[in-house]
Amino acid sequence: MLISEIETKHILTHSKLPGLGYSINPYVGCQHACVYCYARFMKRFTNHDEPWGQFVDVKVNGTKVFDKDILKVKSGDGAFIASVTDAYQPAEAQYQLTRSLLERIVNIPPELLLDGFAISILTKSDLVLRDLDLLKRLTKISVGFSIAMTNETACQLFEPRCSPIQKRLDALKTLRDAGIKTYAFISPILPGVTDLSSIFEALEGIVEYVCGETLNMRCGNLTDVLSAVSLFNEELPPEFNQNIRSRSYWKSVEREFYRLAQKHDIPVNNFFHHISSEHVY
Repeated sequence: MLISEIETKHILTHSKLPGLGYSINPYVGCQHACVYCYARFMKRFTNHDEPWGQFVDVKVNGTKVFDKDILKVKSGDGAFIASVTDAYQPAEAQYQLTRSLLERIVNIPPELLLDGFAISILTKSDLVLRDLDLLKRLTKISVGFSIAMTNETACQLFEPRCSPIQKRLDALKTLRDAGIKTYAFISPILPGVTDLSSIFEALEGIVEYVCGETLNMRCGNLTDVLSAVSLFNEELPPEFNQNIRSRSYWKSVEREFYRLAQKHDIPVNNFFHHISSEHVY
């Protein structure tokens, strides 16, 4: 694992997410090394030859540039942490960059942003609990976990360096009990691997809403995904290949998603599709 310290010009970058005009990515790259990761497209903007998941650049001046970036933000806006990395990947335990940014956000002068600064965090690490003291001081905060499976064997194959699924579920409960708004991003849905029924059952009572997402194959991850699928179940790849290309399959998945959400009384915030008629695998 190559870890490098870099400087950045901006830590707040414009985002198209509803209600969150900005994103904050304290790191470039991610140690979690999820085989399906859509963010591997970021590699073309770096000078790295290492495979995705084998390098991390730490934006060591992130808090310093945040103090400048926040001056340009309009009152009532917010930020998503993080869109193309995980702000609580293992490097965060050492660098505490995400924590230092949260400290800055907690201490934004009220007169600067009269309506506050909304924050939404999405992670796969229970390290986020370390910052519960700061999260409880934010008035506009939501914390979510990405969960694509409940099978820990599958988790080791597809998400080799993430927190185990049970730790993510336990963290959601801890956050919910602490009064933090919680959610789950069921993503990516992997045909024959993702068990939506068991996921919804595990989420009942510990999240306020869920989002869903089909597998995004536009980032050159197909080879790695199929390799992991074969290791999980050597008979699955043909069916998997067929389903990821099928609009009718994904429509049936979406219907099942909403049915389970209703059964477990969990509102659905959104369901994202990635397959298109122009898509070529």
